[in-house]
Amino acid sequence: MIGNDRSTRLVEQALGAASLRQQVIANNIANVNTPGFKRSRVEFESELAKALAAGETPESIEARIVQDTETVINPNGNNVDIEAEQVHLAVNQIWYAALTRQISDQFARLRTVIYEGRR
Repeated sequence: MIGNDRSTRLVEQALGAASLRQQVIANNIANVNTPGFKRSRVEFESELAKALAAGETPESIEARIVQDTETVINPNGNNVDIEAEQVHLAVNQIWYAALTRQISDQFARLRTVIYEGRR
C-alpha cells in the first residue's frame, strides 16, 4: 500500500487497474491473428463511478477483466481490431503517466510539510 489517505489509495487502485489494462491490451495485440480469439477489456472507472454515486466505499472496487464474446471482426472468428487496441494502449499509457504524476505530486507536498518548506 502506498499511503493511508483515501485519495492516495484511490490513485493506487487506479494504477493497479491501468497496469492490468496494459497486460490485457498487450494480450489482445499478441493474439490479433489467433483464430477464434476474443478480446478482453478491463473495467474499473465505470465501477468506481457507480460505487461513488451509490455512496459506497470506493476501496472495495477492484478492476475486472471482461471478455467481449459478442462481436466478430475477422472471418476466423477473432474480434481484435489492432488499430483500436493501439489507441487503447496509448490512452492507457497517458492515464498511467497522469496517475504516477499525481502520486509524485502528493509525495512532494508531504516532503514540503515534513521539511517545513526548507529544501
